[in-house]
Amino acid sequence: MRLLLFLALALSAGAFSQSYPGKPVRLIVPDGPGGPSDLRSRQLAAKLSETLGQPLIVDNRPGGSMIIGAEAAAKAPPVGYTLLMGNIVTHSLNPLLFKSLPYRPAQDFIPVTMVSAGPLVLVVNPQVQAKSLGELIASAKARPEQIQYGILGRGSPGHLLVERLTAASGARFVAVPYKSTGTFIQDLLGGHLPMALNYWSIVGPHVKSGKLRALAVASSRRLEVAPEIPTFAEAGVAGIEGYGWQGIFVPAGTPRPIVVKLQSEIARALNAPEIRSAIIETGAEPVGNSPEQFAAMIVADQERWKKAAAEAGIAPE
Repeated sequence: MRLLLFLALALSAGAFSQSYPGKPVRLIVPDGPGGPSDLRSRQLAAKLSETLGQPLIVDNRPGGSMIIGAEAAAKAPPVGYTLLMGNIVTHSLNPLLFKSLPYRPAQDFIPVTMVSAGPLVLVVNPQVQAKSLGELIASAKARPEQIQYGILGRGSPGHLLVERLTAASGARFVAVPYKSTGTFIQDLLGGHLPMALNYWSIVGPHVKSGKLRALAVASSRRLEVAPEIPTFAEAGVAGIEGYGWQGIFVPAGTPRPIVVKLQSEIARALNAPEIRSAIIETGAEPVGNSPEQFAAMIVADQERWKKAAAEAGIAPE
C-alpha cells in the first residue's frame, strides 16, 4: 500500500513538473535597476521566457540592505511562481551584520543554482600617482588615513577586503560610506574619491575608457576579460580574495521536481553562447551548478566572510 502511494505521488509530481510553469513566473531582484543582480536577471529572463514557455518577469524590490526583496520572496507561496535572485548580501553578509532578519537565509529558501560569480577590482582615479598596488600601499603608509575609499555600507565586500588589505600590509585607508554605487562612482570619476573596490561590471567600462586605473583583482586568477590586471597576490599581497555572486532561490517547501526543472533550464540558458559571453564580459563566470553544490558553496562563502568580519571587528547590530 505504501509503495502504491509512493508511486502515485511520484507520478503526480512528475506530471506537475511537466506542466510547470502554467503561468508567468516572477523573479524578485532585491536591488534597483542597473546593479549586478538586476543585470544578470534581465540577461536570464529573456532566454528563460523562451525555454519555459512563459514570461519571466523581473520584479525589482530594492532597499533595506536587500532585506525587502529577500523577505518578499521568502514569504511567497512555495509553488514555483516566485523566484529570488539572491546574492552575497542576502545570504552571506546580512546574517553577519544584523542580529535579527525578517527572513532566515538557510531555512526559508531552497538554493536552485548559482548563476554567476565574479571578483572585486581595486581601482583608483588617474589623479592618484600610484601605478601599482605596491605604490598605493607605500603612499598610504606615508600618509596614514589620508587616502579615502568608497563603500556601500559597513561590512560590504569592498569594506571587508580593504580591512583585510590593511591587516596584511599595514597601510591604513579611510572608508567613506555611500547609499548607492552610482553616487560613489560619480565621486570616483570626478576625483573627489581616490579609490574603490567594486565589480568589473561597474568599473570596467571606466577602466577601458581611461577614466579609472585598475591596480589589482581580488581573485586567485586574472580576469579573462582584462588579463592585464594582476591579482592581489601577484601584486604583492596574498590572501585578498572576494567574489560577488548571484543565484536563484525558491521559497522553502517548493516541490523538488520544480527545483530540478528550474536548475536544468537555467543551466541550459547559461550555456547559451550569447548569455555566456555577456556574463564573461562583465568580469564574471557563468556557473549553473546543482542545488547541492550551490548550498555547499554558500556555507563556504559564509564562513569566509565571517572570518573577514571578525578580523575587521564587525559584529551584528
